[in-house]
Amino acid sequence: MPRQGSWSVYIHFPWCLKRCAYCDFATAVSLHIPREAYLQAILTELQMRTHDLQPAPIATVYFGGGTPSLWGPEPVGQVLSWLDRWGGLAQGAEITLEANPGAAEEGNLRGYLAAGINRISLGVQALDDRRLALLDRVHDAAAARKTLALLGQWVASGQLISASADLLYGAPDQDQLRLSADVDGVLGHGLPHLSAYALTVEEGTPLATRVERGLQTPPDDDLQMTMLSQMPALVGKHGLERYEVSNFAKPGHRSRHNLVYWTGGHYLAAGVGAHGFLPSDQGEFRYGNTRQHREYLGALGPDRASSLVLPEVLREHVTPQMRLPELLLTGLRLDDGLDLRTVERDCGSAGLHELLRRVELAKSRGFELETQGHFLRVAATATERLDAVIRELA
Repeated sequence: MPRQGSWSVYIHFPWCLKRCAYCDFATAVSLHIPREAYLQAILTELQMRTHDLQPAPIATVYFGGGTPSLWGPEPVGQVLSWLDRWGGLAQGAEITLEANPGAAEEGNLRGYLAAGINRISLGVQALDDRRLALLDRVHDAAAARKTLALLGQWVASGQLISASADLLYGAPDQDQLRLSADVDGVLGHGLPHLSAYALTVEEGTPLATRVERGLQTPPDDDLQMTMLSQMPALVGKHGLERYEVSNFAKPGHRSRHNLVYWTGGHYLAAGVGAHGFLPSDQGEFRYGNTRQHREYLGALGPDRASSLVLPEVLREHVTPQMRLPELLLTGLRLDDGLDLRTVERDCGSAGLHELLRRVELAKSRGFELETQGHFLRVAATATERLDAVIRELA
């Protein structure tokens, strides 16, 4: 049984129309997507992974990618139907689909709503055409604004329970005024959730190659820190509050699915590159699937019907010693902080005692930490030093 009493499920769809310059995710670019074959592989994996799991109501489902809005409403609906038959979709379940402007037209998006999607996360990233081109995005600012307006209308009318947009900060040619314009441009359409991430240069990406060759300047770390510190004020004008370092929401619109990750819950995952965290008779374990879509389809395809294998490249038993750094990394990013009862549950009394010892030592060295009830928090004034705090405590 999942420790939160209900299941959360992540489904990864790897295909995109184009690979973005900064992307390090498990993605593939193709104009000929094997939609039906991938659906059957996903359903096969779900059946195999749930064989030894106790069914329970499913509180959240998240279709991520890649660009899952390229899959089509019918396959998404079939996945949701399978999950409903297995554990049952809970009343009011949060069911999210990632989409990109230009990769899902209005009619197609309406089809996803009919299939059961009730929350959409839109990959906007910027509202400036030149910056979008430098990031290798497939859409332009006009397409983004059109889709944002549509999502805002759907939230206002109750057709969606929520909607979110992603923005990058510290991107090429973006200064503080342009960041403010992007935030206003997104939230001015009434979206109740925003995720804002610093542009990073990941090894092996086109962006990394451009930076190495001197064709593009790397992001300015100091400017990004300044931008991050400005975000609460920028979103506050639109009624959003920070609840995680990079995530902001109106009351009642926090991402319930992501909160499962950040608070140490169990989750089932399927698809290319997907990672799950599950309980078992031998304790908790984590698994990760291959990032290669051909390998994934080969392991679960009809040709392997008599010898199906899970397409894993990672499976590890999670020890209490491994859990503490993970809980620090996720819990301290939350505005509510890290629940110390979770630390005691996962790491034992000895683990909690050791953490509290490190906390007092860190405070003596000038780190801004505070304990409120059962929660350990990083002071709001020290958010920019979060990485250093975690290194000190882990």
